[in-house]
Amino acid sequence: MTNSKMHSDDHLRRDSERFELVAKATHDIIWDWDLVSNTLWWNEGMQELFGYTELEPGPESWYNRIHPADKNRVIQHIHDIIDAGGSRWTDDYRFLRADGTYAYVHDRGYTIHENGSAVRMVGAMQDVTQELQHQRALEESEQRLNFALQSAQLGTWNLNPETNLVEWDERCRELFGVRGQESIAYDSILKRIHPEDRFRVEQSVSQSLQKELGGYYNIQFRTIGADGVTLRWLHCKGQAYFKNDEAYRFSGIAQDITDLINNQERAFYADQQATMTIEGTGAGSFLVDMATNEIVYSATLCKIITGEVSDSLSRKIFVEHLHPDDIGLRNQAYKKAMETGELDYEARFIWKDGSVHWAKAIGRYLYDKSGKVISLSGILVDITERVEAEQKVRESESHFRSLIEQAPVATALFVGPDMVVEIPNEPMLKMWGKNSSVIGKPLREAVPELVGQPFLDLLDKVYQSGIAYHAYGTEAQLMINGELQTMYFDFTYKPLLDETGAVYAIIDMAVDVTPQIIAAQELKASEERYRQLADELEARVVQRTDELKLANQELVNSNNNLQQFAYAASHDMQEPLRKIQSFSSRLQSSYAKQLDENGIYMLNRMQDAAHRMSLMIDDLLAYSRLSSNENTEFLPVDLNKVINQIISDLEIGIEEQQAEIEVDKIPPILGNPSQLVQLMQNLISNAVKYKIPNQHPQITITGRIAEPDEIAGIPYLFKDISYVAVSIADNGIGFDEKHLDRIFQMFQRLHGKGEYSGSGIGLALCKKVVQNHNGYITAHSKPGKGAVFLIYLPMAG
Repeated sequence: MTNSKMHSDDHLRRDSERFELVAKATHDIIWDWDLVSNTLWWNEGMQELFGYTELEPGPESWYNRIHPADKNRVIQHIHDIIDAGGSRWTDDYRFLRADGTYAYVHDRGYTIHENGSAVRMVGAMQDVTQELQHQRALEESEQRLNFALQSAQLGTWNLNPETNLVEWDERCRELFGVRGQESIAYDSILKRIHPEDRFRVEQSVSQSLQKELGGYYNIQFRTIGADGVTLRWLHCKGQAYFKNDEAYRFSGIAQDITDLINNQERAFYADQQATMTIEGTGAGSFLVDMATNEIVYSATLCKIITGEVSDSLSRKIFVEHLHPDDIGLRNQAYKKAMETGELDYEARFIWKDGSVHWAKAIGRYLYDKSGKVISLSGILVDITERVEAEQKVRESESHFRSLIEQAPVATALFVGPDMVVEIPNEPMLKMWGKNSSVIGKPLREAVPELVGQPFLDLLDKVYQSGIAYHAYGTEAQLMINGELQTMYFDFTYKPLLDETGAVYAIIDMAVDVTPQIIAAQELKASEERYRQLADELEARVVQRTDELKLANQELVNSNNNLQQFAYAASHDMQEPLRKIQSFSSRLQSSYAKQLDENGIYMLNRMQDAAHRMSLMIDDLLAYSRLSSNENTEFLPVDLNKVINQIISDLEIGIEEQQAEIEVDKIPPILGNPSQLVQLMQNLISNAVKYKIPNQHPQITITGRIAEPDEIAGIPYLFKDISYVAVSIADNGIGFDEKHLDRIFQMFQRLHGKGEYSGSGIGLALCKKVVQNHNGYITAHSKPGKGAVFLIYLPMAG
């Protein structure tokens, strides 16, 4: 061996070792596709991330687990890269986990070429599900936060601990009685705080800036206005953020609670006066004396918590009947109430009969003039119906979102008059040339190239009028990969109405028809060029049509002659065969004593062969009749009666094999009764015959109405009629599915004549019957694991 060869082998071995180490070390799923042998290898990441312990050796292990909505696109993309001689491929799609859920993955591969041909592709698949979910949740959270701040009239502030400068919004400046200063020193803010509260605020801020104390800030205090007289009560909350144990940012919100504080004492008396009114609304009221912990409660409150009325309960009823899973929630609500003065939580209570009910508790701490808590008063409302309704709404919204995301065409939901992009599915994002970052943005910002085109105005008209809009072959300019491209779409704008009948959103469904429009345009442009050839083409078509008619007639005559020959030959063969059987029987009865053992053996073989020939001729006659136009009248057929009659006819064979046959109710079939008898008799007798030695046959016959999607996946069936799927399952010897096409052919046998009797025509006859009914027959099986024959036949009615 030359040094060059040894060096090459060492280099190859090191590369192989490095690849194996990378495959084991990475958290990604590494794959290696041998394009020559068409085998696909996965590393251990496939089991660790997606739960698969065993996969098919070929690329089907990948193809079959791509989400149906992504499958054609992804497979087409990777094969386009390979066929074009490209070296790099990357794509994002959904991949099926072993538990039935889908993961969002980012997949990329590198093609290896030898002598100009692609021989191998190596790549890595990364699970990005959590990243996508986190990004969407973050965007939704920011939108909800901004809306909540504006709705609640909250001010926001941010303190830089290093510079002691505070940046605050206009609302926050207003609450502190300051105007026009977007940035202010922390010491200047302290001067705006009431002297009695200033030390307490400073101490609370200092504690919040210490990492070991959690960094949380929550306090109520008074501010002094610019006039030195106006007092305002504020409730401030905040959170400090740390790096290397040092606070680098301290931010939060401020809320005006002046009215709340001023009205707390008056609220105590108002609560007393409102008790009767509260009871009339179905709510229960309570009042807790904080000094004695005694509770005064209404009968309605007791009923809401326990399901019964009692006058001897203590404050412990709130805990004793509280659902165990909600204890922490209630404790957190009371902790918050001690800081804010407001109690507000929703929890489940377990009644004495064991049933679970939802209730909402709303309360308020009342203080004396010194700030000491004197009581807690509030109400409890049964919200079980509301919670259950909200759950149904959430389930409905989740289903609606799932429908949009899984829609086979590009679909998006636009909410509000600004057409905020709420739920765009992957086909729509791809059509726009955008990613999920557009979610939550107005359409004019998400797809800015639409400005100046008619679509935004059309959406506004649909939103205002509530009338759907449809268009076909409409031109649109979209920015795809940084390039403005002309595309054509069929689309629909469908308004969605709320319970008041007002439009609140619009669904956009679009189909890219660019190839069809361009083809039509090219066809129109070429019409003039081909007009001169029209006469010559028409003449050629007429000539070709005549030739086809003649060839078709010859084919019809040939088929008729063939059927007549098969039918006549089968009849003519019966007579000499009967003579062979008759004379052989006479030989056996009259001259058996003159024949030696070998003669008797040959005579028995001759009789067996004649018997098999007779059966084969009978089957050929049956097949010939099916191929002719006889007995083609279709009627509603009760397949249950047909099967019961067949079981009765096969009673002796069934009892001999000790077969168990279970038949479910089958919907009525539109077909030829005699042909359906042949079909079911062949399949049932086969299920009894092809049994495993020393094992009783177990046969299950079921029928159901086939689903439309199921029919759509079978090219041989009509899509505009209903079919019944009939299944005949057994526990027999089974077969290898690579022979599936073979078993339905004439004279094809997978077993020797000595093992199982038969002419090899039965399943061919079954297939012919199904074809005569415009149906479809197939089978699923493994050797030694039984077989399931599945037949699709037109449904009656």
